[in-house]
Amino acid sequence: MIEVERCPECGVPKQIVEAHEWLNSGVIILKADPSMRMAFIECENLDPLYENIQELIGVPIERILIDVERKGTRDYFSPLLPQEFKEQLKSHELSLDPIIEGMLFNNRMNGLGYLELVSYSSEDDENDHITLINHNAYSVPLAMGDIAGGCEAALDKEHGNITRKEVSPGVYEMTAAPSGIPQELKGRLERRGYVHREGDFELEKCPGCGGPAALSGFTWDLDNGVIINTATDRHVAILHPSVVDSVFEELANELGETIPELVIEAQRRFTKTGFHYVEEIEDEGEFRTQLALRGIGNLKSLSKDEKGLRMSVDNACMDLVLVGMVQGLYEIAFDTESEVKWQLSEEGDLSVEVTPKN
Repeated sequence: MIEVERCPECGVPKQIVEAHEWLNSGVIILKADPSMRMAFIECENLDPLYENIQELIGVPIERILIDVERKGTRDYFSPLLPQEFKEQLKSHELSLDPIIEGMLFNNRMNGLGYLELVSYSSEDDENDHITLINHNAYSVPLAMGDIAGGCEAALDKEHGNITRKEVSPGVYEMTAAPSGIPQELKGRLERRGYVHREGDFELEKCPGCGGPAALSGFTWDLDNGVIINTATDRHVAILHPSVVDSVFEELANELGETIPELVIEAQRRFTKTGFHYVEEIEDEGEFRTQLALRGIGNLKSLSKDEKGLRMSVDNACMDLVLVGMVQGLYEIAFDTESEVKWQLSEEGDLSVEVTPKN
């Protein structure tokens, strides 16, 4: 059993609250880099969503997923490692062992799965690599990107050779090695830094640690590297939303303007499999709290009846997934097929209108 200091009031590991800040704008940021936006979201739907999108567009997207996550993880860890420390790693004055141990622990803390180190080499030759066994991966391609990005943060060397094999059901051996990045991906898929805008919604604070009181509804199982929503028994994870948004933007750039509609359709279909519940949008105040807790944005308005659903969210991220989710929930609630219109402003404010099909 991993021992960590937890808040006596809510039971959340104190490192989570110390590393992240929930703003009054429905946004979560990384304290070490306030331009790094984070999200606290259900993750069991990620790979099914990506598979649905891949099926709809007929084009493999795994390489894009890996590369987006590689860069996001690199940006997450880089501010935590001083340049002088990185130079000592390069010159082998310091061992990589404590860095690897820290990153694997951070993986568990953020609900990204349990990684076991198999082997690594960093001798600046053709044998350089890191190999790990991944249990309870929150997403298989994103986990591969995490491994590569963690190596890049420590070694300032791109790790573009990333492979995996399934060694038992749901358990993967993953290897990353420094072989550069495909030319067609260089300079692309870089995240945009978050610029803060003041909001008007404060989450209730835990009196013990100062983090959101609503985090008490989640259990951190550090031995298995998962965070569990006790109300739904779903796994959640702390990750950067660029994993979702940048991928869809890149697909739209490559494959055309129909990609957003396909992403929404993929999420609508997945929502109707029963992953989400109609009750999630029954209470506007609770839905506002849940969106802000997850860092998805600040819900300004929500109304729904048999004539349609209307919603507006400031500072929205993962907007296409959110649109597809509320469309699917509306169809479940009113047992109807629907059409959806949405608009996202340059500032990130989202408006959505769902109406029944005639």
